[in-house]
Amino acid sequence: MYIKRTLLFIITLFLVKIAPAQLNAEQTAIQKVFFNFLYYYQKNEKKFNSFQLVKGTGKNFAPPFHIQWKEVERYTLFLKKNVPFVGEAYIASEKKDFLFYDSCYKNDPKEELAVGFDFDRWGGGQEAVSYLVNWQTNKKNIYKVKIVGNKAELIIGSPLYKGSTEAERNWSKVPFVKEKGKWVMAGNVDSMDEYNPAQL
Repeated sequence: MYIKRTLLFIITLFLVKIAPAQLNAEQTAIQKVFFNFLYYYQKNEKKFNSFQLVKGTGKNFAPPFHIQWKEVERYTLFLKKNVPFVGEAYIASEKKDFLFYDSCYKNDPKEELAVGFDFDRWGGGQEAVSYLVNWQTNKKNIYKVKIVGNKAELIIGSPLYKGSTEAERNWSKVPFVKEKGKWVMAGNVDSMDEYNPAQL
């Protein structure tokens, strides 16, 4: 009987150690904002991609490229009016990225790829939106949320294959900020090349 109890206790400890930590209510709310953004993006993909944020001055979208700032303002207005899952910090992050991309075009006017627009900026990849949404919301993912004051970070660990350990996952992150009493995204999905799961 003692051996059975000891064995059961050891198995329970093992399962607790390998099971993903449960998110509390506030952390779950942050995760939900990200999911809602993805579903909204998937439903409104054409609208998101209708803004010609970058343009090539050569024929057939050939370099050199430049950011079209009037389109950026139209895009910003669209976000403010229609996308409740992002806020001012997100818009500021987008504009900062566009400034960086524009500087890249000026530094290398012969670059044949429009830096910053050679992947899905909102879903974080180069696949169809439906694939990216399924990837980011997969039930086999590990989700962790780190909250410090009015800032937070959603960390997503996607399995590379069946039975992936935490160290063998593809990790990405999404920044959040609390604006006007609610959590909103402060930037898009970003990959984490180096991540130690023990950090959280």
